[in-house]
Amino acid sequence: MKMCWIRKASLILAATLVVGCAGMNKPQEPLTFSPANFPTGKYAPKVDNFQIIVDASESMDINMFGEQEYPTARNFITSMNQSIPTDLPFNAGLRSFGHNPKQSKEATALPYGMTRYSRSGFAGGLDSIKHLGGVSPLSPALAAAGEDLKAAPGNSAIVIVSDGVAMEDAPAAAAKVNAEMGDRLCVYTVQVGNSPEGRKTLAGVAKAFKCGKAYAASDLANPDQFRGFVESVFLSPGKKVVADSDGDGVPDHLDKCPGTPKGVQVDDQGCPFQYSLRVEFDTDRAEIRSTRRSDLPIAAQFIKNNPGLPYILLAGHTDSIGSEAYNQKLSERRAEAVRRYFIENFGVEASKLVARGYGESKPVDTNDTEAGRQKNRRVEIIFYTEAPK
Repeated sequence: MKMCWIRKASLILAATLVVGCAGMNKPQEPLTFSPANFPTGKYAPKVDNFQIIVDASESMDINMFGEQEYPTARNFITSMNQSIPTDLPFNAGLRSFGHNPKQSKEATALPYGMTRYSRSGFAGGLDSIKHLGGVSPLSPALAAAGEDLKAAPGNSAIVIVSDGVAMEDAPAAAAKVNAEMGDRLCVYTVQVGNSPEGRKTLAGVAKAFKCGKAYAASDLANPDQFRGFVESVFLSPGKKVVADSDGDGVPDHLDKCPGTPKGVQVDDQGCPFQYSLRVEFDTDRAEIRSTRRSDLPIAAQFIKNNPGLPYILLAGHTDSIGSEAYNQKLSERRAEAVRRYFIENFGVEASKLVARGYGESKPVDTNDTEAGRQKNRRVEIIFYTEAPK
């Protein structure tokens, strides 16, 4: 830490001497970029996955001219995030490298992703980077990004935003990642600042890949150039039909729960959006235990907090004791008991609540023990966008 401050003081002193001797103007203001507007439905994703790698090292905090380069990098990434169409099914991430210990003790970190792209989620990840410092370990960041994307289906892109300073080994690391991913990965570098050394290094990184290009942030400050950059990295003209076999709105390549029944409300990974109740029933009974009703007020409030979900299925279940026909009727009575409880005690709209029984057909635990059977005697809440069949 002491050496870090010595280096920073040296940079400030050098900047003072350069300005004093050369009569230079005060440090330049950070560059700004104009977000591009791409009409919804007019573009298809050029890649399935992308990761932005941002330099958060000490050299981005202050350079030899006393300029802070990270604000330019942040402005660039923010405008890029505001430009990427939100209707396209990207899998995305944000990776940082070179950290002040207050930010992270790791050489590289993943503040966001890899996950279904969300503009607000990505912005939150960028906002979490608050402390700059340390050396510039782009090589470990590239290797980690390669691991993040290696198992991801489809094609990927990496955008590196950095000054390129003190990372001479990065082109060799890039060549190794390229050998592992080949044509499935394109890498673009965007240099902030004017270091000739950094320009050469970042150009070497981009050149190590079969697909990609090196850019200067100063060139992309032009609105037309910036728009062209975003389009060339992320978009293809023309609407592409994205496979969604179960029709839940989540593309197959991102769907972790394929085969979801029609109308089930799902999360951004294609899995049913549901709330499981810990409602206990005695064996062969449909009355809710008075000592086990603590979940019901929480669940009722949860329903009221989600007024946009038009249908709520109350799915009743039983253990395996008794005949299948009997358990089917028992599960229906249990679901109906919870429905009445919500309506009578919490004023939940009756038309939204649909009670169904599934008998003993969907156990969540073994029926060989009493503890397992108790878990199977349950009611679950599953949200639907249309009336359950």
